[in-house]
Amino acid sequence: MQKSVCYLFTLAFGFSSLLSLAQNAHCTLTLSGTVYDNENQPLAGATVVVLPHGPGTTTNNRGRFELKNLCEGNYQIEVRFVGFGSYRQEIRLGQNTQLTVSLEPDETALQEVVVEDHAPHVEATSTFNRLSGHELQETMGKPLGEALRQLAGVNTIQTGPAIFKPVIHGLHSNRVLILNNGIRQEGQNWGAEHAPEVDPFIASNLVVIKDAAAIKYGSDALGGVVLVNPAELPRDPGLGGQFHLIGASNNGSLITSGFVEGGSKKWKGLGWRAQGSIKKAGDSRAPEYVLSNTGFEEQSFSLAAAYHKANRGIDVFVSHFKTNIGILRGSATGNAEDLANAMEREPPQQTMPFTYDIKPPRQDVQHTLFKLNAHQTAGKNDYRLQYGFQLNVRSEFDQRRGSLVEIPALGFRLFTHTLDLEWQRQHHARFQSNWGINVMHQVNEKIDGTQTIPFIPNFTHNAIGLFALEKFTLTHWTVEAGLRADLRNYDVAGFDFQNQLYRSEIHFQNISGTVSAQRIVGKRGSFTSSLSSAWRPANLPELYSIGTHQSAAAIEYGLLLDEENTQVVPFENSGVKPEQALKWVSGFTYTGNRLTLDVAAYLNYIRHFIYLRPRGVTNSLRGVYPYFRYTQTNASFAGADLSVGYKLSERWSMNGKLSYLQARDVEENDFLIFIPANRADISIRYESGKKGVVSWYAESGLRWIAMQTRAPRVITPRQLIDATAQGIDLIAQDDSNFDFMAAPAGVQLLHAQVGVTWQLKNAKLEARLAGENLTNESYREYTNRMRYYANETGRNFILGLHLSF
Repeated sequence: MQKSVCYLFTLAFGFSSLLSLAQNAHCTLTLSGTVYDNENQPLAGATVVVLPHGPGTTTNNRGRFELKNLCEGNYQIEVRFVGFGSYRQEIRLGQNTQLTVSLEPDETALQEVVVEDHAPHVEATSTFNRLSGHELQETMGKPLGEALRQLAGVNTIQTGPAIFKPVIHGLHSNRVLILNNGIRQEGQNWGAEHAPEVDPFIASNLVVIKDAAAIKYGSDALGGVVLVNPAELPRDPGLGGQFHLIGASNNGSLITSGFVEGGSKKWKGLGWRAQGSIKKAGDSRAPEYVLSNTGFEEQSFSLAAAYHKANRGIDVFVSHFKTNIGILRGSATGNAEDLANAMEREPPQQTMPFTYDIKPPRQDVQHTLFKLNAHQTAGKNDYRLQYGFQLNVRSEFDQRRGSLVEIPALGFRLFTHTLDLEWQRQHHARFQSNWGINVMHQVNEKIDGTQTIPFIPNFTHNAIGLFALEKFTLTHWTVEAGLRADLRNYDVAGFDFQNQLYRSEIHFQNISGTVSAQRIVGKRGSFTSSLSSAWRPANLPELYSIGTHQSAAAIEYGLLLDEENTQVVPFENSGVKPEQALKWVSGFTYTGNRLTLDVAAYLNYIRHFIYLRPRGVTNSLRGVYPYFRYTQTNASFAGADLSVGYKLSERWSMNGKLSYLQARDVEENDFLIFIPANRADISIRYESGKKGVVSWYAESGLRWIAMQTRAPRVITPRQLIDATAQGIDLIAQDDSNFDFMAAPAGVQLLHAQVGVTWQLKNAKLEARLAGENLTNESYREYTNRMRYYANETGRNFILGLHLSF
């Protein structure tokens, strides 16, 4: 394997070197520059071409481009980007020349789609969607996963009303990579009830890459990548900021957030920003009852500073995130009869009057992140060095007695160091290389004093990855190919149920690859397609989980536990294999005078897919819970995403979104559990246009969530308990997949909102009133782990005030 890796990288390097040497030595001039949008923000992925037959290139993440090895003479340059008017300029090239290009939006195109197409840190050949502008502002106050649900193809897996994780094309957790301000987010993100420790208020846009082509960030993004992108720091003198105040009726929440930023008059290119958020909420309410113990508290802050010159710069970022989240009290059961009753009765057990108090079961999570980034441009080469440090501290509290009440039943500290080195070279006007190395060192340790067997063992994780990306640009085509090699090592130490110490050293290595292309179609459309091979080794919880996971209201066992779930099997004797995915994604985007269209289709086949499979009901010292066991199979995920907008008139518009997904256990010819149901959204919006200093809008819409008909059979806890009492093993009789409760019925949810904007002298004030689930429907989401015990939240009104200055 290692020899193959070295051979492939040597071959790629030799190929790029030959192309570089093939240039005409007598044509040595360079045309370079930066492309900006109408808001003076760098425009990534814009096409720059010399007419009529090339050469051409695309702008990088900072909006820069270079056309090298040009001969002296007259040229016509064209710059174009979907949703913007094209730019042409005649130039006489007699020496190295720099251009600054500003593109203006196509006035006949919808503004929302223009914004969505402009996505930094995304390659032109990727299939992606973006949440920004008013669409992002209308999600303010929501967790990251819930905010991303506004995009087609993105769903959530949740645990109650406060814990959301993004699901991209049916995959979540360790198969979805989150880049928080350019740093790979590393926490205890293996649990479906472990929400990302990210404050969405730091972002000026959220981008979801839906293909597996982002191999420069890691091999394990089988579902996709989420980019949390803050706005660029100011480079000019002055002071500005934003302040947000948001309240909600359903859980009595109050959220405040804001930032202040500025630049230096003395040190041109120096910018800074200070940001913070505070959230507090009480119990959420279903239409018929209170969801007791579902309140949450959250505090976060971040500081950022940067100093940039023409060809170099340095960025520093630090953030701290802290949250305390209650888990539905009705999910905690003490005996088998309690569990059967909990899944049959409404309201849930232990339902109490509304309160802001948060008691066990609950989570207390803190996450600290530090980032240092430096970049340098030297001739044809761009260099980037980035170091990141993260400390994640997670404590989960169970319903315990006496002195154990305030002692966590599960607690871990995860230390992560990352180092990224990247080199980019523009060999030729049509050919660009991007090579790099990613190094990670992790240490996970349990918090002492829990008086429980650790749910996962202590471990040290070392990883190194090498990647190479080659991009070819023609007049209408951009083609990109990439290769990545990864080595991972785990040193593990833990205890099993017999209190026996076990130690393991586990090694993984593999190669990932991708090929993608973009074709510009006319002046308003583009087609992208990619084929990617990616892999993901089993993480430590999937291998070693042992016992009660209170936040998930379940008992879970890993792949290396024996049939009695008491001892750990050596990894080399287990037959466990890494997941291997082959994913194809194709998409088409069109921006017309009235119509905007974004459609994508995908197929993802994953060998050795790992998932939590229900296996029955079991008892522990901490109660009786549904029992799940990690299992491997071959699985397929196929579907399509659609976003469409139509401008009915100057002020009226309609928008629709559709997410369609079919997933299957191919090996067992069966269905998988917790796969998002198909859904669609339609809305109509009126915008008044600016009248003096005031403008307003109104919008109403309907969300349709289908019943998940592609779900496994059902065996309820009462059926399992009654069969066991009669000496019957229902699982042994039929080993096919099952669920503890039937998939809930479909539902239609009505929502509406109205907003007003006042343009002040040096500021802007906005007010927004929104209503969700206006008809107060009682329903359950198939991907909510708490659907076994309670309904979703009922009617909710949200009032927000936003000040920009």
